[in-house]
Amino acid sequence: MKRLLQTFLIVGSSRAIAPVVIGLFFLFYIGIAFFTDETLIALMAFTRKSIILAAILSLIPLSCGVRILQETVVFMKRRRSLSGKSVDSLPELFDETVELPVSPFMSELEGRLIGVGYKTRRSLNTLAAWRGISLFPARMLFLTATCCLFTGILISVTSRTSDRRMVIEGESMPMPDGTGGTVERITLANSSGSILAKTLTMEIAPSNSGQGKKTFGLYPPALYGGSFVYPRYLGLAVLLRFSAPDLQAGYDTHCSLNTYPPGKEDNVVIPGSPYRIVLSVPIPAANSERYVSYMSGKINLLFKVLKGKEVLFSGSVPAGGEFMRDGYRLALPDVRRLVITDFIGDYGVLLIWAAGLIFATAVSLWLPIRLFFPRREMLLSFEPDLIRSCSRSEGRARTHAGVFHEVLDLVDARKV
Repeated sequence: MKRLLQTFLIVGSSRAIAPVVIGLFFLFYIGIAFFTDETLIALMAFTRKSIILAAILSLIPLSCGVRILQETVVFMKRRRSLSGKSVDSLPELFDETVELPVSPFMSELEGRLIGVGYKTRRSLNTLAAWRGISLFPARMLFLTATCCLFTGILISVTSRTSDRRMVIEGESMPMPDGTGGTVERITLANSSGSILAKTLTMEIAPSNSGQGKKTFGLYPPALYGGSFVYPRYLGLAVLLRFSAPDLQAGYDTHCSLNTYPPGKEDNVVIPGSPYRIVLSVPIPAANSERYVSYMSGKINLLFKVLKGKEVLFSGSVPAGGEFMRDGYRLALPDVRRLVITDFIGDYGVLLIWAAGLIFATAVSLWLPIRLFFPRREMLLSFEPDLIRSCSRSEGRARTHAGVFHEVLDLVDARKV
């Protein structure tokens, strides 16, 4: 059982696991690319349905967890050894170990190490020397971030849900679970930021007195009712009324129009008749604000009335207005702004965001320490007629090796 556990720890802590798993999924990606253009979506679908692929992907966070445990144990053992306490498998904790048959003489060695900038600690039979700051916290943060990243990817791939719905001014927020407040207002405005030219916001009134008003923008996506809210496309929700001389009854319908950007056309087919109405938002004049109608709410729609393929007439009608001609009547008593919105159930995103923050913290710690304060350690263990010298370095290895071998030369010169 102990041997099996050791084998698991050796395999699980291997640095090769992540490259092998990533390479395997990359090969799957290449293979799927021969059969579909939506390669990434197909690969996610296969992983979601396959227990084997999900298990393979889970090897990376599992390996990170084993490495965190292993490196913590090694770090604690090394600290114990430098404090003068007896530790098993001492050579495994350091990069280099040399044994010399010589009688102990700590005072001269300690003075030499202090003279080159090392801090020292003496005990009954050991002399420890070190300088710099350990990279252990940065390594732990890096491994934790890697674990969070691939755990988040695994959760996203295996449990992600997506539901696309229309959010309309004045209507209830169409949450997948059937709850949500009222959409008070949808606004599009010029952005003062350096990345986005426009800001799109949706203001949601609380569904009960215990909640406050919610505001959703383009980025970052907000979590509401258990789902992340991603606004996607602008549009119009229109109450359209149409009558014609050869229609026994007028036609009255609520419809959504995908008419943005300006100039893009959408149409409404009158069922049971040859009529079709094409609607669009007019393209503004040169040097005018492209989305001025959507931003101001003063929407004026261009239309064409078709009978079969023949255009009977065309014109424009403002929101809340009507157009009449030769017995034909087109009215738009209600026009509201809408946003096609994705409601994404994906809690893996939280771990992915957390991984990004932890990676940034790890790098901000690792870089200055590695460049300016690298950890360098030596441990000399004195036994009767024997000195065991151990050394390791996390940076400036040549400088540290020079000091270490100078100490060895000094020890070797005192052989008895």
